[in-house]
Amino acid sequence: MENKEDQLLLASPFGQVYHRPEMGMIINCAIGLTNPVDIDSIKWAFSNSIMVTHPRFSSLMTKDSNGRTYWQKLPSINLDEHIIIIRRRDLSPNTTPTAQEKEDAVNAYLAEITVASPLSKEKPLWELHVLIGMDCLVLRVHHSIGDGTSLMSMLSACFGRNSNDMNHVAGRVGSNERWQRERRARDWIKSLWYTMVFSGKLHWKMMVARDEKTVISGGRGVELWPRKLVTLKFKLQDIKAIKKAVPHVTVNDVFLGMISSGLSKYLQSTKDQQDKLQVTGICAVNMRNVSALQ
Repeated sequence: MENKEDQLLLASPFGQVYHRPEMGMIINCAIGLTNPVDIDSIKWAFSNSIMVTHPRFSSLMTKDSNGRTYWQKLPSINLDEHIIIIRRRDLSPNTTPTAQEKEDAVNAYLAEITVASPLSKEKPLWELHVLIGMDCLVLRVHHSIGDGTSLMSMLSACFGRNSNDMNHVAGRVGSNERWQRERRARDWIKSLWYTMVFSGKLHWKMMVARDEKTVISGGRGVELWPRKLVTLKFKLQDIKAIKKAVPHVTVNDVFLGMISSGLSKYLQSTKDQQDKLQVTGICAVNMRNVSALQ
């Protein structure tokens, strides 16, 4: 008989931080469909995927008597508790909505659920919202389960064309162990140095320095402010072309550069723009050297 301790997995430090009530970080992944939604097919696909048996997607986050946070594996999960059917009232059932109307409805729904719409802690921290009439699925996953890169790898492994994707995620890249051992000491020293430098800069920004207030600065209760979501379409080959043109960058780096450039241009267009304005942001980045993720 399996012991209860064998079903517990200690949560990572970041997972514990993301699980705090004041954080509430949830990844909302919109998945567009070519064909109309078939609920039975969706349930069959998920019930036969490795996702529902993955430890993070089939576990509850609990605490022991010492206050330590663990993932507790459940014997099974009820898909009906995780698959939620959504019917939008702003789409007329008697007419066929255009592609733009569907996109606007999906954006409006995503904006709604980003405000005060937490995931239930009585079940594994993920949900699949099936948007009827919009040909779209919204997979909601708590950030304590994993980051966006891990989520995309999971989806690719479950429903992608390459069945070996999960092996790339679970394994470590680089079979040349000798080469890794030669670089290990130098990499450890570099990691220690950069950790000290950036930790010092972070504490300086938190304790001493302050950014100037701008039109994008938040305030008390900002997490409950109304949201507006607008989407843009980019060709993946264009993003990859930029990635190849700039040495040692990833697709994530390209998108971060686009976002920072857009914010800079927006602030420059406002009246309160100053010549030397500094805005500080925090972005958790996946640093795992797994080529399949890129």
